[in-house]
Amino acid sequence: MESKIKGSCHCGSVQFELKNDQKLVVNCHCDECKKRNGSAFSTYIAVSENDLNLTEGEHSLIQYEVENEGIKYFCSECGSPIYNKNYRFPGLYMVFYGAFSQAVNFKPSFNVFCENKQNWVDTIKNITSFQGAIER
Repeated sequence: MESKIKGSCHCGSVQFELKNDQKLVVNCHCDECKKRNGSAFSTYIAVSENDLNLTEGEHSLIQYEVENEGIKYFCSECGSPIYNKNYRFPGLYMVFYGAFSQAVNFKPSFNVFCENKQNWVDTIKNITSFQGAIER
């Protein structure tokens, strides 16, 4: 039996289902990912192109060509990144971990481009943390 995991952009215009299991989960620390995604690193789930099914809002997807590297697909309404196509990995999409609508139990297998990793990432568990927002 196929398991389907659902995801969407922030505003809900673009929705998708992921069929079957992920191929690989990766944290990328390259400067390009940090710039394009506004984060210290990006977490991607590599899936077969056939396992990503856009169920709503395909017309709302905009693509951005990343020179000779690939294509980034994101929502034209809210700007949320949905997935990338990396030319070095034909047949796979790199789905953004944050695009999933439900908690997923996919754990990263490894980190790449660690020479660009923020020096605090390895010690993040030592930073004071709160279960919710803090009061001003």
